[in-house]
Amino acid sequence: MQNSKTARGAGIPAGIWYLALAIVAGCGSSGGSATISSQPLSGKIGGQPWTLATAASNSTLSTADQFWVDAYSETFTPCSGSASLSADEIILTLPKTVGSYNLSINLNETFYIASTSDNFVATSGELVISEVTATTISGGANFAYNADNSVDGQFQATICP
Repeated sequence: MQNSKTARGAGIPAGIWYLALAIVAGCGSSGGSATISSQPLSGKIGGQPWTLATAASNSTLSTADQFWVDAYSETFTPCSGSASLSADEIILTLPKTVGSYNLSINLNETFYIASTSDNFVATSGELVISEVTATTISGGANFAYNADNSVDGQFQATICP
């Protein structure tokens, strides 16, 4: 009869074996292996082509550590104008510190499809914050919820007062 406390045939305690497998499996899903394009942020939202035109922070929804940024394919004046109600959007959660970040359940990005009011939350991918000034935050991102909701490229967002 096999000892249920060891991995089959290896003589390794089962708890250590499963912990090692979890660590190895976790390494493959970190999102850090994504390559971020040097082109403007673009991709698909709801299966439709999307390219960033205007991005601005929302001071009410931003926190001490992160900017809440609404990103649209429409052009308008940041901080004083607005996109149309039919505009698809990416809600970016951007750390206020320069660095590279892997998306997770705690740091995620949201695809919003205006026509259906659906939200799709991406929890894997990569985000790079390259510069934060008093008026802008710049960087790159490569993340996806699925094939119909994915983006890759560079962004710059206006920081609204």
